[in-house]
Amino acid sequence: MTKHGSAFNALLSLSRQFTETGRGLPAQEDIVPTRKVACFSLLGVNLAMALEELTEIIELPQCTRLPRVNTWVLGVANLRGRLLPVINFAEFLGGALSAPPKAQRVLVIDMMGIFVGLVVDRVYDMRHFGIDTFRQQLEGVPEVLSPYAEGGFVQADKTWVLLRPGQLLSDQCFMEVAV
Repeated sequence: MTKHGSAFNALLSLSRQFTETGRGLPAQEDIVPTRKVACFSLLGVNLAMALEELTEIIELPQCTRLPRVNTWVLGVANLRGRLLPVINFAEFLGGALSAPPKAQRVLVIDMMGIFVGLVVDRVYDMRHFGIDTFRQQLEGVPEVLSPYAEGGFVQADKTWVLLRPGQLLSDQCFMEVAV
């Protein structure tokens, strides 16, 4: 037998040995696509907003009041050289912020040519929800939020209502700030 033939037979023998005694690869788990969201609360409701619809989250800035605007417009703030209208989102919805000002945060949105900040009670964290936990229809969503919500993510312990800022920015009542 040639030198190459014996090397080949040795490799073939090793291959058979490992095939017979080796364990298979672990079963691959199904990978569930996720949605990245920022989780926050307002009016006692757990809300979520897709990260791609959110520009940033900031502490409540110093605002300059504006004359002849609705009371839910806190004013404008300078955010790195841009004027940011700051909206008390709870008051716009007919409620009130319940968290102390130090806990309140501003969700900055920059979409559809509109740059605006929404003040919410608290921002908890960023989470990845599996899209298999999304439900188009949710029970218990307050009526004032339903025009701006689109289903939500149902977890074992909580439900997070998905807020869609595009729907809010399309609302004529939200856009008409002058009194």
